[in-house]
Amino acid sequence: MSVISTRGALVVAPNKSRSAAVLVCGLALALLVALGFAGRADAATYVVSGKQTVVDEAKGTSKMTGGLVGDWKITSFKTLAKAPLYRAKGTERFEGCLDRGHDGSCSGDPSGTLKFEFVYWAKFEAGDSLVWGSCLHPVTGGSGDFAGANGVLAMVDTPEGKAVTTRYSGNLTLGGSAGAAAASAARPRCG
Repeated sequence: MSVISTRGALVVAPNKSRSAAVLVCGLALALLVALGFAGRADAATYVVSGKQTVVDEAKGTSKMTGGLVGDWKITSFKTLAKAPLYRAKGTERFEGCLDRGHDGSCSGDPSGTLKFEFVYWAKFEAGDSLVWGSCLHPVTGGSGDFAGANGVLAMVDTPEGKAVTTRYSGNLTLGGSAGAAAASAARPRCG
């Protein structure tokens, strides 16, 4: 601001160049804040469901069919409790695609790698016979078309004779990388 003397009185007048600079900086800051909290306009959320089939239990590998098509691998596993319920947590990786065409192939569909954390609960009978199992898998990262992905899968293990069937359901948001890091950082931790 400037102090100007007019007809013997002192008048405080705004400094126009400084006011313009403050206004421009304020608008630039507001734009950066808005861009930082808004997801990209091309972000889309997909509901996915399907089946996970164990390939090699000892190696922690499975095949995914349904909304996700590809390979699933347990990358870490830690038992937290054995009674009254079995409880565990760990990390996993999916490599494949989101089958938007529901044709069982990845042709023309978004593909890449998704990383997950999980927490698992199960009830077993005597002799380690599964009664039920359930787990929650929030997305923690991705690459390829899954870079910046956000979402969660829920899985349920159901005994069928001597086998176990695992079905999954959840949602994945792709293309919203601007908000994904903040959402992942704010996500509560289970287990």
